Amino acid sequence: MSETPVSVPDQADFLSCYRGRQTILHHMGYMRMAKVLLALHVCENVGISLENKSIFDYGFGAGTFFRYCPPSSRLFGVEVDPENVAAVQGMLAARGFRNVNVCTIDLKSWSVHPFLKRSYDIILCSHILEHLPDPVLFLKRIRECISPAGVLIGLVPINERELDPHHVQRIDRSKIEEWVQAVGLRMTTYLEADPWLYWFQPIFASQNRTMHVLAQAISFCVGLPATALNRRAWFRLSNIFGVMTRSLPIQAAFVLTR
Repeated sequence: MSETPVSVPDQADFLSCYRGRQTILHHMGYMRMAKVLLALHVCENVGISLENKSIFDYGFGAGTFFRYCPPSSRLFGVEVDPENVAAVQGMLAARGFRNVNVCTIDLKSWSVHPFLKRSYDIILCSHILEHLPDPVLFLKRIRECISPAGVLIGLVPINERELDPHHVQRIDRSKIEEWVQAVGLRMTTYLEADPWLYWFQPIFASQNRTMHVLAQAISFCVGLPATALNRRAWFRLSNIFGVMTRSLPIQAAFVLTR
C-alpha cells in the first residue's frame, strides 16, 4: 500500500495554521479544548495516569494537550511546521516542563522518523486518522511504538453533518473496529461525547472566510466555559445539552492495547 496516494485532499492549511497562536485565549478555543478535555476524560474514566509516563502526541498541533500533562511526564511529539514546533517547545519550557522532545516530521517519510523507533507508555493520536487515506497502514506502524503495558488513545470526528474538505475518512464505530481488527490491536474502551458543536459543524467545515471568522467566534464562546468548569461538571452538562437540543456527539475516543 502506498504511503502517499495521489488522491489525498490538500492539507497545506496545516503547514502554518498554528503559527502565532500560543496565547491563553487561543488555547481556550473549543476546537482545541474539546479534544484535550475528551482525552483527559478518557484517561480519568479508564484509570490511565499521566504521571511519570512517556507520552507521544503524534500531531500535537499547538501543544494544548501537553499543557495539561504533569511535570513528571516525558513528552514527545511531532508536527510538520518548524516554526510551530519551536513555539511549542518555548511554551513548554516557560511552563516548567523539562523532559520535552518535540520535532518536525516529513510526511513523505513519516514511517522512518526516529521517534517511531522508540516505545511509549501513552500514544495520543487526536484527529489524525480522518486525514489519512490508509489508517490501517498508519496504525500498523504506530502499533510497534506501544510499550507492552502501554496504550494508544485515539480521537476522531463522528456524525459530521458536512464532511470537512480536509478529511479523507467519514468515521463511525464500525469503521474503527474494522481498522483495529486489521491491525491486531485490542480496543478496551470506546465512547462518544461532545454534542456542543453538532448543529454548527457545517460552519466549521466551510472554506468561506466569513464562516471561518464565525467558527472562531463560536469556538471561543464555547471554549471559555469549557476551560473554566470542572471536567466532570462539563461532561454532565454536555449530556444534558445533547438531550435538550437533540445534538449528536461529534467526537469519539477509544483506547487500544497490544
